[in-house]
Amino acid sequence: MKDWRASILGVFFIVLMSSILTYAFLGYPEIGFVRPLGEFYLFNTYNFENQSWWSASPNAVTGLLWDYRGYDTLYETMVFYVGIAAVAMFFEGHAKLRKTGGMTVIVRSSARLIFVFIITSAFAITIFSIKTPGGGFQGGSIMAIAYIAIIVSLSRGFLPEMNLDVEKAHLAKIAGLALIAGLTIVPVVYSLASGSAAYALQNLPKAWAPFGYPTFLGFASLSGGLIIPIQLGEMIHVGMGFTIMFLLLTLKDKED
Repeated sequence: MKDWRASILGVFFIVLMSSILTYAFLGYPEIGFVRPLGEFYLFNTYNFENQSWWSASPNAVTGLLWDYRGYDTLYETMVFYVGIAAVAMFFEGHAKLRKTGGMTVIVRSSARLIFVFIITSAFAITIFSIKTPGGGFQGGSIMAIAYIAIIVSLSRGFLPEMNLDVEKAHLAKIAGLALIAGLTIVPVVYSLASGSAAYALQNLPKAWAPFGYPTFLGFASLSGGLIIPIQLGEMIHVGMGFTIMFLLLTLKDKED
């Protein structure tokens, strides 16, 4: 009887979700139509001829996330931080990461090499997100995969030999968040010191607010203002957050 009810409930849920998705798809605008707000973003995000509203990011999505709707992304980052902190509260004390044998020598040797490539990819995807798809969250997720590979192949107790444990991962995560917070409040400090208008998380100068982060880095490479450094902060914050989760899930009880 219970199995019959569960099957009916499952079918009902599938039909309900399919109906909602179908309705959403039918309500999608026709190909080629761009809403006025979207047209504004696409026209201004990388407009060299009129830099009044630009984000200096060829990738419109990245410019949108950390410039035009930067506050929303900042709140999402805070939610992620609180979520990791809340989960960590369920793990009382500081249980040890015991070292086990890990996998075979071939797997362990490969994992060390792959670790370097994965970390490099994480930085590349984060830094070049102003030009190509990617970002701090994606880079941080990839960074966490590198530590998963170490945990699985070399054993969970190998990370302390890499000078990384739960407490240090927390510190690194806080450092990433501190970088984001610092870049957020710098315009406010500038406004208080100079008496000119500026607002929190301001990226580039506006007609009424002259503050702006450097648009270009060395060799005339676009920086997107604060986008690259704040993406790096997001990468560290997210990468260490997920790593903390994996470490906590592999913790052993305290030894007497």
